[in-house]
Amino acid sequence: MFEMINDEDLVRASGGAASGGGGVQVRLTQFGYRNDPYGDSETRKGHGAYSNLAANRSVALTDSSLAALGLTKSMVRHEHPWVDIHLKGGGVLTRRIDDRAPEKNRRVDMYEPGGFNRKLPDYATVSLHRGKVG
Repeated sequence: MFEMINDEDLVRASGGAASGGGGVQVRLTQFGYRNDPYGDSETRKGHGAYSNLAANRSVALTDSSLAALGLTKSMVRHEHPWVDIHLKGGGVLTRRIDDRAPEKNRRVDMYEPGGFNRKLPDYATVSLHRGKVG
């Protein structure tokens, strides 16, 4: 009668890791900075796949990162979700998913038009943001 939801799917839909660790481990990369070797004309114009890009707000996620958070491209287009990026060593960055990153692995790509940020780590844990932003 009713479809059963397994524990992994339920955790994924809540933006958590399958292990219950409160997020998804991702590679943290950057885009949009001057001389970005993978830059494209739409990024230079500030256009993301889902919304316009803004410094200190926008990130791009790979499809596998979206899926791990229980999101679809359609949901991102219509709901404009925010994520919390938990940095190793402490600190949380709250950013909006405004663009799509090319698929290679689970990755969050930080929009950094002011220049490459050498202080950001190579890996982080990402989860859906709960509550209001701003």
